[in-house]
Amino acid sequence: MSGKIKISFMIVIWSIVTLQMYINYRQNERRTVSAFSVVDDNVTEETVRGYGYFETMELGDTTKKKMLERLAGKLGITDGYTISEGCGDGYRKMMLTKRGKHAITILQIVSILDETDKNAVPGQYISIEINTAATTTKAVNLYNKVKELFDEIGKQSQVSLEINAQKKGDFVSLKGRGIYEEIFRQVKARKVDEVMENGICTVYGYTKAFDNHLMLNKNKVNVQVVLSYDENDDVTYIKIGMPIVNSSY
Repeated sequence: MSGKIKISFMIVIWSIVTLQMYINYRQNERRTVSAFSVVDDNVTEETVRGYGYFETMELGDTTKKKMLERLAGKLGITDGYTISEGCGDGYRKMMLTKRGKHAITILQIVSILDETDKNAVPGQYISIEINTAATTTKAVNLYNKVKELFDEIGKQSQVSLEINAQKKGDFVSLKGRGIYEEIFRQVKARKVDEVMENGICTVYGYTKAFDNHLMLNKNKVNVQVVLSYDENDDVTYIKIGMPIVNSSY
């Protein structure tokens, strides 16, 4: 096989691989949206969070500001934002905040200055948080955008999507059946664990459809559903997390 034929052959193979990766990505996105349709009409808020280690070297304020504005631009934010600074015990941060009609976006570059916190390595960290009341489709799109941003940065990171919803009736006494089962079925997840404690039902699952996960008792977890029931209003409050619920419950 000649050199030109080999190159042409490899281009064709790579094109097929790239196309398949894109198809898989779109299929996973559709699965995620379909999974959350079980609570779509009852969603009250969605939160996308991303956090990742960036660099050890110190960054100047001008560089930080440009970085924040560049990140914001990739999320479609070009104006109407504010830049602020803050500090605390062992850290400094610069923050870009955009308060839009349907979402509040906060981007931060956090500088850890020393090793007073044993769990934090000195250096620069990037944090993204988006709170929105948009449709689950838009929330999933935002989640994927934030994942792409951290993939471009190419550093260790964790990105999560959390959806808050509520449904009439008591689903806690049913141990979440009718809620988590449909979500798990749509994303082809298997139940890893179930915990009932203090009137709160928590169900953990794992699916190969999502590439990120956490470890729970030596098991992979990347879907979590938390349910709590208010008997006065006869309402079940639902939190759905990918890979896990980060807010208090």
